Amino acid sequence: MPLVILTGYPCSGLTHRANQLASLIEKTQDELFATTENASPVKLKSRFNVHIVPSHDASHPRIVYDHARTEKEARGVAYARAKRALTKDSIVILDGMNYIKGWRYQLWCEAKSAGTTCCVVHVGTPVDQCVANNDARLRRRAEEKENKKGRSEPVYNATSTESNSTDTEEPYPSELLNNLIFRYEEPSTHSRWDKPLFTVPWADPEPPVADIFHALTGVIISSAQPNTETPINPLVESLVASSISSAASTTTTGKTFSRGTSARPKIVPHQATVQASVTDSSALYGMEKCTSAIITAIRAFTQSNPSAEAALAQSSNTKGISIDVPDASIQVIIPAHVATTGTTDELAGAGGILALPKLQRLKRQWISLNRVYIGRGHAAGQGGLAQDQIPDAFVRFLNSTFGGEDDDA
Repeated sequence: MPLVILTGYPCSGLTHRANQLASLIEKTQDELFATTENASPVKLKSRFNVHIVPSHDASHPRIVYDHARTEKEARGVAYARAKRALTKDSIVILDGMNYIKGWRYQLWCEAKSAGTTCCVVHVGTPVDQCVANNDARLRRRAEEKENKKGRSEPVYNATSTESNSTDTEEPYPSELLNNLIFRYEEPSTHSRWDKPLFTVPWADPEPPVADIFHALTGVIISSAQPNTETPINPLVESLVASSISSAASTTTTGKTFSRGTSARPKIVPHQATVQASVTDSSALYGMEKCTSAIITAIRAFTQSNPSAEAALAQSSNTKGISIDVPDASIQVIIPAHVATTGTTDELAGAGGILALPKLQRLKRQWISLNRVYIGRGHAAGQGGLAQDQIPDAFVRFLNSTFGGEDDDA
């Protein structure tokens, strides 16, 4: 399920590198399963299926980049294809420029959400070479049009170096090519979604498949070629090694892979990729029902004890009026000095401390405060309330509003 994001200028050989990388990964897996001795601390349990997801097809040609709407639609199709191919036993290679850093960040988040690794392979072809490749494709297409008009044998330009090659990719209009090169956002090791980053120069015959496979799976591919370099002074050797390591950390992978000790990186989820916990659809109804029962119990107490003075005289709590409510382990406590501050001696009368409009207002206020957690899916252990915690929480809210204290304080 690892994801490989190719990126580079248009006409930089992205499709060629994608096919090359896919064949090299298949060859690497053949070698791993063919031998029984492997020094890697991480073993490859099953074979990965390699999928190449193209960014262009007959329905989405290269001219989609002329308009923002068509380009967005093409990216959406490529995103859906890559997401469907991301399974536990597959390696997905996303072919295309992928020149927008926000788009690469979206793909990185998708890989994080799937719990898999991801790397970026930058095809580092110079701009002049990209323009030359596109010009060769334009000449080839013009010659093909001329051949369709009646010529039986193709006529190739003697200055063209791509006409006799197997390159069958469609060219870009010259103006669009320059525009895309200008708009290209190069990957950087300073961005976490571009790491690990592998750069494949135009002159390199093949990408570093051993390091890429190691970064994706944690399986170490032992080098087949022994070191035949002439030994040099140890001090000079250490300086050269440190220089190479520094260069690799800034231009290639972002860190030096130590074969034989490092393993597959651990995927740590974060807030952008962790799905919100599923909240019970009846959670808000249960909160409404529980708080209404508490209000009903307080209302019943005021009907049996309408006078504040009489309620204080009969109360077993020396601090004030104590009211038992259902499903709560603590009591609603109204201090004596608060119970007598109403405009009337009646607890539930107009202006009383336990008037029904006031209780209903407090109930709506408390539910609105806790509805935020329910609506955002934070009820499962992330700051929300369980169903059995609602009564005590509401009683504590009422006590703090009335100025009372619970029995646990």
